[in-house]
Amino acid sequence: MSYQFLKSASALLVASTLLSACGSKPETSAKEVTPETLTTRVDQFQGAAANQKVAVIVGKDIVGVIPHDGGKPTRVEIKGTASLIDVATCADGSFVALDFYRKVWTSTDDGHSWTSKATPGTWRPLGVTCGPANSYWVVGSNSTIANSSDRGTTWKIDSNGEDAMFNTVQFIDAQNAVVTGEFGTVKRSSDGGKSWATSSIGPEFYPYAALFVSPQEGYVTSLTGTIMRTKNGGGSWEKTNNATGLSQFGLAKVDGRVYSVGLGGVVLRLDGNQWVPVKIEGFGAPFLKGVVAVKGGFLVAGGNGAWKVVTVK
Repeated sequence: MSYQFLKSASALLVASTLLSACGSKPETSAKEVTPETLTTRVDQFQGAAANQKVAVIVGKDIVGVIPHDGGKPTRVEIKGTASLIDVATCADGSFVALDFYRKVWTSTDDGHSWTSKATPGTWRPLGVTCGPANSYWVVGSNSTIANSSDRGTTWKIDSNGEDAMFNTVQFIDAQNAVVTGEFGTVKRSSDGGKSWATSSIGPEFYPYAALFVSPQEGYVTSLTGTIMRTKNGGGSWEKTNNATGLSQFGLAKVDGRVYSVGLGGVVLRLDGNQWVPVKIEGFGAPFLKGVVAVKGGFLVAGGNGAWKVVTVK
């Protein structure tokens, strides 16, 4: 074997190694499926979001993509270990999903492929939203509020180091944002997240999901089934009537009405001060966590691979 051959082979090996190091391997794989085969009974969906073209539902190692036009859905599987616990839509139509294993996942092609970036530090991320200029906002343990203006490449951290879990974050508009968490904590910003004022629903209340339909009117659910409402921007709160008593995990505004989903696959609609169960024929789930408005109604998703688009008449 000649020296020249060995030299050429070595050069090719080095070039191949460099290309592999510089290139990025696909982190997800996608395939078109039927609505019946989009999910399996082992899928446990934790969140839902929608843009103008599709809705997405997220869970452990999986994203389901459901087109609004009735086209074939897509099952996207994440390579490696991931557990997606929340997802949000950005103003440009892209999606950001939150991974329990300290990552954010971005999709800029209507949910069909995703790339990840690590969240900073060792605190545990629990909630995500997209804010002004497609910025990412993540909340979690240690009273942490983190934001990124470059899709997770760099981060700014706001934390007072207290041992409290923040579970939800929402931008109501470009200036008004709200965070809720342990000990009934409510943090409000009126300057796009630059500063935060703190109040409380009550130290015994543990918020799970939250939805503000305006800077003044908001709703917060709990694992005890209690759903609280404010009509003055969090200055005071009142208890609404959830006769089911079941834990509530998700909230959405659909056609001007507020819906809540939770344990036992229950779907509730607010009527005055009363939450009224919504019966969905031929559908059941051990729990529902994802709920999002779509054209003509809303989509729900939860345990045992359950999902459905519900028409609102």
